[in-house]
Amino acid sequence: MNVEKWRILLNAVDSGSMAAVAAQTNYTTSGVSRIITTLEEEIGFPLLVRHHRGVTPTNECRLLLPDVRAFLHAEEKLRQQVAQLNGLEIGSLTIGTAYSSSYPMLTRQVVKFVERYPNIKVSVLWGYNRELRQAVAERRIDLCLVSRGGEELDWIPFRKDRMMVLVGEGHPRAGEKMFPVEALAAEPYIDICSNQETDADQVLARYGVEPNTKFTTSDRYAAHELVRAGLGVTLVNETQILPEQQGIRAIPLSPPQMVEIGLACLPQATLATRRFIRFWKEGN
Repeated sequence: MNVEKWRILLNAVDSGSMAAVAAQTNYTTSGVSRIITTLEEEIGFPLLVRHHRGVTPTNECRLLLPDVRAFLHAEEKLRQQVAQLNGLEIGSLTIGTAYSSSYPMLTRQVVKFVERYPNIKVSVLWGYNRELRQAVAERRIDLCLVSRGGEELDWIPFRKDRMMVLVGEGHPRAGEKMFPVEALAAEPYIDICSNQETDADQVLARYGVEPNTKFTTSDRYAAHELVRAGLGVTLVNETQILPEQQGIRAIPLSPPQMVEIGLACLPQATLATRRFIRFWKEGN
């Protein structure tokens, strides 16, 4: 079974474009297409639907994807183990984070890690808690920095983050020491990254509070400006609050809510993943 062909197929499925795969490899777009066509001929049925917007997997391909990901994960793990026995440290590592505020700290860790293991290729990407945990479970990424969820993943705790309500300076509750969670049902609410299982979503669901949503945005900078303008309030992690707080008050939620944040990975992680986790523990 040709590992490279399956890897190219998986990259095409994940990117939705043969041109994108070609841009990331030494193949041309037509070369990528020929490789996938050859793979389809070998197994006896189509794997991709070609259209003007790119490619999508066939139903048969979707059924194969979990096994393909497991196969490529096992191949990468074996390759790294063999390299270790030969006295080398090679491989690849993809890290996802749900917290853009963690980029400076995460970047510092990656820089130190690469200095120690220069032959390990590291990629860092941003996503939402739910999709990142799912990506780890499906072996699309190696580990992620997220809030704790219910998936069967290994968990390495990092810190606890307090949930805060942001209000404008002119808000009636701006001088209060705590903000009742039930009050979010009446206040004009600014929903950041709606329906993405954010920490705010989970807290509100825990208390059965349906916020009075007036604005939605995927940009925390925009959310801060809406709060500053007095157009509503929002619920955020304390570490996600922007440094520039003029015109904004951050008030702890009542009852107090602490979110546990950490690294999540598969129990059978690759050697590069285990190396990074050990390195992470040493640095934190």
